[in-house]
Amino acid sequence: MNVTVEYTAQIKRAAGTTRESLDVADGATVADVLRAAAEQHDDSFRRLVLTSENTPQPTLLIFVADEQVRADSTESLADGTTVTLLSPISGG
Repeated sequence: MNVTVEYTAQIKRAAGTTRESLDVADGATVADVLRAAAEQHDDSFRRLVLTSENTPQPTLLIFVADEQVRADSTESLADGTTVTLLSPISGG
């Protein structure tokens, strides 16, 4: 199935693009999509989205369509879904 991944802030810089389409297995979860995206990019991108254990970075803000989801969500995504990744931003 096909999933669109949108990148923002430092993740966008590491990916070198604002969005891309990924082919993932039917029933893929957010973690599966993050691992598939990491395979397409270099180590700087991988470190932003995955831990050293190959699990999603717990600080990521992840949206499926317009709904925020937890990085450890086990819900299967549907074909055509858009996943948006935001890195945490600090400052004031």
